[in-house]
Amino acid sequence: MTLTGMRGQFCSACDEGVWDEQSYRRYTEAQDTLLRTVKEDVSSDIRRIRKELKLTQSELADAFGVGKVAFSRYERGETRPPAPVVKLLKLIERHPELLKEMQELPLQGRFSRDLPPRSQRKKTAPAP
Repeated sequence: MTLTGMRGQFCSACDEGVWDEQSYRRYTEAQDTLLRTVKEDVSSDIRRIRKELKLTQSELADAFGVGKVAFSRYERGETRPPAPVVKLLKLIERHPELLKEMQELPLQGRFSRDLPPRSQRKKTAPAP
């Protein structure tokens, strides 16, 4: 994206400068548009991959060990997913056979015992 006709005051020695109000407004609008486009691309990729895998948001969230709300926000573009989530999704898209293995892997905490996937955990009642 190239913005032409940007105006302001600029130093002839170093080209540093300040845009006038209208140019600054055009720049921030273009920046916002670019960010929205990138977010929409990532969110639509996540939704498309999930549907290709024939999974619900809950099933995909369980496989990643995160809450369903997280994937819902990723797909709506409200929250940017962490880079490892995006990379792993693209890897699973190329090698869907890895999904079953990923769903069966226990979550491992550094200082805790192995946790089974969310779908296999027993629900416990909250303490009174």
